[in-house]
Amino acid sequence: MIVSIITGILIVIFNLISGFLIVYIFADVVLGMMHPGPLIMLLYFIPGIAAGAGVLIICIVIFELLLNGTEMEEYTYLRVVLLASIAAYLFILFCFILIVATNTIERMMTLIN
Repeated sequence: MIVSIITGILIVIFNLISGFLIVYIFADVVLGMMHPGPLIMLLYFIPGIAAGAGVLIICIVIFELLLNGTEMEEYTYLRVVLLASIAAYLFILFCFILIVATNTIERMMTLIN
């Protein structure tokens, strides 16, 4: 019982952070908001929650497609969903790091010229 609660909390945390990073990347790349203020950062949480829920739904759908209708234990299912959420988070974090590094290099190049 406690394992399920902790696993569920970790799934929520990883997907919320993933959603927040997606919104931050979108605001940086598309809208050009490089250094948003604290109030703007608070506004990122609402679309971040929606994006995190979308990431969770995508992880569950992909996992269900891989299972092909095979049933699992509840604990195993939760752990695999947590693993998929962590993998999605790491992929989004990698993309975030690449975008930040690219933007930093681009800004340095414009300062030099």
